[in-house]
Amino acid sequence: MTTSAAPLPFPVRFYDPKIQAPDSRGRTLTSILAWPDDRLEHSHDYIQILFPLPERSPFNFSAPVIDEQTFSQFRSKSELRDRLRDSVVRLLHFYGFELAPQVSAAEARDGKCRVNLAVDFPHASRNWVTRFDHNHLRITRIIRSCRILGLDDEAQAFHAALWRVNTEKPGVISQKSFMFWARAAHRPLFLAPEDEGDEGRHGEDFLYRYEEGRRVAAAIPQGVDS
Repeated sequence: MTTSAAPLPFPVRFYDPKIQAPDSRGRTLTSILAWPDDRLEHSHDYIQILFPLPERSPFNFSAPVIDEQTFSQFRSKSELRDRLRDSVVRLLHFYGFELAPQVSAAEARDGKCRVNLAVDFPHASRNWVTRFDHNHLRITRIIRSCRILGLDDEAQAFHAALWRVNTEKPGVISQKSFMFWARAAHRPLFLAPEDEGDEGRHGEDFLYRYEEGRRVAAAIPQGVDS
């Protein structure tokens, strides 16, 4: 007797270009990315679909979460990351940024990218370059989700662009928002930005195991066989 394979996690099916699964409201990735900026601003239940996290959303209880299979699928399949990058590009445009093309052989070789201010930044930034705004929470989510799902370069470039905004407009955005963005960009993946400690996490946590593997690998001198 054969058993059918377990279905792929929703984030994988949603982002897979061959499946293009809709969410519970019938919305596909393509349809959401085609929304005008006004709809992106005033709709509040799509950001958790585009940028899932391993933590449950306190605002959207039905939102998908990143489990170990989702983590592995995105990191092993470039077509999923390419579509996730499409979401990043759309939200960057919404906030008044643009993902700059690689301009040198070194950048292409290193896989680095840069996020620049777009020409419409003064207009696009009016909704979020303020002391605090719900978009600050969205930005934290975007950075953390991208890092976990394999777009670390894009996450770091976005975070660097946010700091450039702070340089040009010092004191406008709260330091608490910048603290959460920095935590999302630089903390070990098993620690959420809102965590004040290690929360008792241990080796059963797949993100902890991933970070521990990275730490051990980094400690082995190059050229030494394990």
